Amino acid sequence: MRITRIEVEGPNGTATLTRDGRCIHIAGERLVKAIEGSGGKACLVKKPFRLLADAWGQNENVKVARDLQQHLDGYVGTVGDLAAYQRVIEMLAD
Repeated sequence: MRITRIEVEGPNGTATLTRDGRCIHIAGERLVKAIEGSGGKACLVKKPFRLLADAWGQNENVKVARDLQQHLDGYVGTVGDLAAYQRVIEMLAD
């Protein structure tokens, strides 16, 4: 079995992780703010982000997992929060 694409959703955004050779590309959107519009509806303002991980470098991917967690959760997480995102990156790594 080979996993080549993973989609992740957090309370503050979404991201798609894809593997291309040695690189793991992460592209996503994070919520910046919600603006209340007419009729009580909210307009969500999102900002795109891109991260790059190394499929062979586990130590470097800790920082990428930390950045991904902050984008998708909207806060600096604990070790437990970070571990979940690191496992997702490792699923695409060697």
